[in-house]
Amino acid sequence: MMKKFTLLSIAAVAALATEPVTIQKIAVESDALNSDIAAANLSASKSTTMTGDSASILADIPGVSVYTTGGSASLPVIHGMADDRVKIDVDGMTITSACPNHMNPALSYIDTSKLESVDVMAGITPVSEGGDSIGGTISVKSKDPVFADKGGVLTDGEISGFYHSNGQTRGASLSATAANDTISVNYSGFAEKSENYKDGHGDRVKDTLYQQQNHALTLAYKIDADDVVALKVTKTNADYIGFPNQYMDMLGNKSTSANLSYKGKLGALLIDANLYRQLTDHYMNKILSERTGNMPMYTKAQESGINLKATWPITSTQTLKFGADYDRYRLDDWWPPDTVNNMPGMSPNTFWNINNGKRDRIGVYAEAHSQWNDKLSSVLGVRTDIVMMDTGNVVGYNNTINDPADAAIFNARDHGKRDNNFDLTATSKYDYNENADIEIGYARKTRSPNIYERYAWAGSNGVYSNPIRMDMRMINWFGDANGYTGNLDLDPEVAHTFSATLSLHDAAEKEWGIQLTPYYTKVKDYIDVALVNQASGINYLQFINTDAHLFGADLSGYMTLWNNADNGKGTLKGTLSYTRGFRDEGGSLYHMMPLHAKVSLDRVSGEWNNGIDIETVGAKESVDTIRNEPMTPGYMLVDLRTGYTWSKQFKMDFSITNLFDKAYALPLGGVDVVNYSASTYTPLQGIGRSFNAALTYMF
Repeated sequence: MMKKFTLLSIAAVAALATEPVTIQKIAVESDALNSDIAAANLSASKSTTMTGDSASILADIPGVSVYTTGGSASLPVIHGMADDRVKIDVDGMTITSACPNHMNPALSYIDTSKLESVDVMAGITPVSEGGDSIGGTISVKSKDPVFADKGGVLTDGEISGFYHSNGQTRGASLSATAANDTISVNYSGFAEKSENYKDGHGDRVKDTLYQQQNHALTLAYKIDADDVVALKVTKTNADYIGFPNQYMDMLGNKSTSANLSYKGKLGALLIDANLYRQLTDHYMNKILSERTGNMPMYTKAQESGINLKATWPITSTQTLKFGADYDRYRLDDWWPPDTVNNMPGMSPNTFWNINNGKRDRIGVYAEAHSQWNDKLSSVLGVRTDIVMMDTGNVVGYNNTINDPADAAIFNARDHGKRDNNFDLTATSKYDYNENADIEIGYARKTRSPNIYERYAWAGSNGVYSNPIRMDMRMINWFGDANGYTGNLDLDPEVAHTFSATLSLHDAAEKEWGIQLTPYYTKVKDYIDVALVNQASGINYLQFINTDAHLFGADLSGYMTLWNNADNGKGTLKGTLSYTRGFRDEGGSLYHMMPLHAKVSLDRVSGEWNNGIDIETVGAKESVDTIRNEPMTPGYMLVDLRTGYTWSKQFKMDFSITNLFDKAYALPLGGVDVVNYSASTYTPLQGIGRSFNAALTYMF
C-alpha cells in the first residue's frame, strides 16, 4: 500500500537525524492543511555532506533506489518505476525534464541545503498527491518562511562549506533571513564543483565532472496567523555536467522560475494553492577534455501551472479533500548542423527533433478520509486527468540519407492526441492493538506518454540505408547506449496495484518497530520497446505498448539498543528491498534493482553523533536483453560518519564513504560509453573511498 516517509529538518549539510522519525497514523486532522495517510517508521542517517543531488538522499528509503546519471541529475526509482512514472512535486511545481536524455530532472533544481521536507509515497498514492503517474509520488518542500514575534525583528542565517576528497568536490551554501511579524525575506544560494572521481581500483572515471549553482529569493507576507502568501523566485545554472553513460554531456542548463503560493483558511475550509512558471534553456554537446566530437543540441521549454487544494473537515471523523490542477508545457528541441567536422549526415539543415511540442494536463479529484472508529480508518479517492498533446512538422539534417523519408511519414500523420485518464485509490488501516496494525490498499493509476515517447521521429519508418543512426542514439534517458524513436500510436499506461503493510512496534512507537510491505502491480499498455534494427552492437528501438507486471517486498525496522546518561542513545536500523519486473510475454523489464539491504548503527551522546552504515547489494542477473543490459556482481560497502555541534553556532560533519575502497559496478548506472568502445561497453563503475567534511556556521 502507499507508504509515506517524511524527512524532517534536513540540515544544511544534509545530515538527517539519527533517531527514527515516526510518521503519524492515518487520521483525520481538521487543524492541518495536509493529513498523513500512513503509519511508518523511517530510520535515516546520512554520512554524506551537503550535495546538489537531492535524489541521492532518498536511496535509504525502503523501495526507493536511484538511477545514477551525472552530477545532480540522478533519477529516483520507486518499486522498479522511474523518471516520468514517478510524480515529483517541488514546492507544488510540476517540473518536466526538458532534454531528450532527461539530464535536467525536477530534483536537479533544488539542492539539499534548501530542503525542509521530502515526502516519498511508494506504491499506492492518494489521488490528492497528483495524477499522470503510476510509480508513486515524491513531494519536495523547501524551508517555510519564518516571522518574528509581534512587534519584533528577526535576522538569522547560516553558511556552510564542504569538501569530498574523491573528485575534489567542493562547494558552499548561504542562507539569510530578515523578518518582522508580517514580512519575511530570505535569500539562499548554493554552488558546487567536482572533478572526475576515481573508482575502487584507483582509476579515474572520465566524464564525471560537473559545476553548478542555484539561487532563491523568497518574499512572504503573513496576513494573519492562518494565512500566508509567498513569492519564490529561483535561478539555476549548470555550467557543465558530464554524463559517462550518455553520448552527450550537458554544457549549459539555465532555468528561471517563479512560484506564488497561498496557505490559509476560508472559514472552515483549509486552502493550499500556488501558481508557477518556469523557463529553461538547455544545451548539450561533448566536453572536449573527456571525449572527442561535436554535436550541438538545444532545448527550450516553458512550463506553467496552477494547483488548488482544499480540505474540508465535515465532522470530527470525516474529512473531504478536493481540488484541481493544471500544467501547461511547451518544448522546442533542435540540433544545428555540425559546422566543425562538416559530417555529411549532420548538415546542412537544422534538425528539428521536437517542433513546438505541446503537453497540457488538467485534473480534478475528490478524496474522503474517514475514521470509522478507534481502530479502523480509510481513504477513498477518485481523479480524472485530461492530457492533450500536439507538435508541429519536423525537418531532418539533410535530403539524401534517412531524414526525408522519416520526416515525410511523420509530417503526414495527425499529431494531436487526447487522453482521458481515470484514477482510483482505496486504502484501509486497522489498528489491531497497541503493538500491531495492518494496512491494505488498491490503486488504479494512469500515465500518458511524454513528448519524446510520442513524438521523437528519427528512424520511425523502420527503413535504414545507413543503419547507424546517431540521431536515434540522442534519444536516451536510460543510459544503455541504444537508440530510440517515438510512436504516435502509444496508449497511456494503466497500472493496477495491490499492497499491504504489516507494522509491529512498541506502544509509543519509539523504541522498536518492524514493517513489511509486499506489493504487486499489473500494468496494461506499459511503455516498453521493440527492436527495429541493430548495428555495431547497438540496438535501435521504438517505444511500444505491452503488458507487464512488477512485484516485490520491503522490510524495514529499528531498535533502541541503549539509552543512558553515560553512553547516550544507540539505535540499530535496517532495510531490505526486493523488486522484480517482467513483460507478460516474457523477459525482464529494464533496470530492476537487485536484492539490497542496509544496516546502520547510530549513537547520539551530547554534542556528538556517530554512525556506521553497511550496505549490501546482490548480483543483478535479471536483465533486459532487448536493451543489452549488462549483469553486475554483488558488493558490500561500509561508511563511517561523525558529527559534532558546539555552542549554537557551529556544526562539523565528517565521514569516510566506501571505507575499504571497494571496486563495484553500479546496478542502475547504465553502461560507460566514454571509456569503452561499443563492442566492450561495461557497467559504469561506482565511486571509491572518499573523505568528506563539512562545516556550518549559524548566525
